[in-house]
Amino acid sequence: MSTSQRKTHMPPIVEALYHQTDAALIFFFRLTANPVLGYLLGIAVLALVCVVLGDLTVTLALRVNGTYFHRDSLELVRMQNRSLLALRAGDKASYQACNEMANDSFGKVFFSQIALGASSLWPVPFALHWLDGRFADVAFVLPIPLGHLTSVGYAFSFIPMYILVRILFGHVRSHLPGYRRLTGSPAGDAEEIEAMLSMEDVFPVRSKGHPGCRGVLEDDGAC
Repeated sequence: MSTSQRKTHMPPIVEALYHQTDAALIFFFRLTANPVLGYLLGIAVLALVCVVLGDLTVTLALRVNGTYFHRDSLELVRMQNRSLLALRAGDKASYQACNEMANDSFGKVFFSQIALGASSLWPVPFALHWLDGRFADVAFVLPIPLGHLTSVGYAFSFIPMYILVRILFGHVRSHLPGYRRLTGSPAGDAEEIEAMLSMEDVFPVRSKGHPGCRGVLEDDGAC
């Protein structure tokens, strides 16, 4: 059933925008005389639109909340470094306090990254809904049957194409001058984050009796 055959319950402005978007997208599916090639081209363009809209959404989120994201990252590295330095000094209480704060900051950074990743995916359900309106009754016969599965729907082609386009776009986005300026981070919130220390940085040599191996490690019998 085509989009025009389905009953819609949208406000007139939204419905007009929907039909304009529908006409723009279906144009690429009809661009070539070969229906298979036209379908693949249309799917690729639709995937690219989803990727770009999602990427711009992430950019907007960073512009609005970037200060908080950057603050949490700074706090994570600062507390992680202080906890390791306290560990080297044998200050167990300071180590535990800083490590707890580092864990809290890590949780904030971790879930912020999850939220940013999810925000880049919001166009995908809308694309699948549009494809359902256009290609719900179209079955694509598999050249090699997968068990009892001999044909697939539009999602079987769109999802792999979306993943492929997203990977390729990630490689070229930094080489697009206009797009790079549009999505670049503002210069004002580029406070440098100190380098995160590792155990090797704090305890470079752990041989027995070495001056750099003291405190908590000695208590644990590691020196």
